[in-house]
Amino acid sequence: RFLEYVEDIYDKLPEGALTVFDLCCGKSYLSFAVYYYLTDIKHREVYMLGADLKRDVIAWCDSLAKKLSYSGMTFICDDVTNTPEGEVPDMVISLHACDVATDIVIKKATDLHTGVILSTPCCHKYLNDKVTAESLSFVTEFPQPRNKLCEALTDALRLQRIRARGYKVSALELTDPENTPKNTLLKAIREDGVTEKELQKRKEEYERSL
Repeated sequence: RFLEYVEDIYDKLPEGALTVFDLCCGKSYLSFAVYYYLTDIKHREVYMLGADLKRDVIAWCDSLAKKLSYSGMTFICDDVTNTPEGEVPDMVISLHACDVATDIVIKKATDLHTGVILSTPCCHKYLNDKVTAESLSFVTEFPQPRNKLCEALTDALRLQRIRARGYKVSALELTDPENTPKNTLLKAIREDGVTEKELQKRKEEYERSL
């Protein structure tokens, strides 16, 4: 399903060689699938960078890329904020980066002025003990509804934040909820020609929502 969403935004990618970052890549199932799709199906030249803090996982991914002769794939064991200097991705992908790791990925992607961002969040923990509004107590007193509320609030704030950085945003269902409850895909396409006045308006809207 993720590849179907890549297909949906394919015409937003530039011509020529493509640069794709998978930040918080883990075992990189998504990296390998997207690389295969772009190189073998679309016949594009691709540089794919995967970054994660787990050294053993990165070593495994690197060995698999070599085994498959995927010469355009590189994996680094590092914080995702430390991507190679001067490399600007055409697309950033992220699958189930846990809790605020998704926010770190989004900030890095928008700081780099990435053309396309496709991110599926996971484990929305940060707001769980921070939503204290009395008007919402009828929800927050119950753990499961509170968790669902915090998920919705977190992803809505993320979309507002990305939008304020000059992107057209949407939230989509990645797959059937029966497969995984972590099935929201945040999609962002960088907009050309957005005025400073419009960006300021979006920023104010985002700040009011905090």
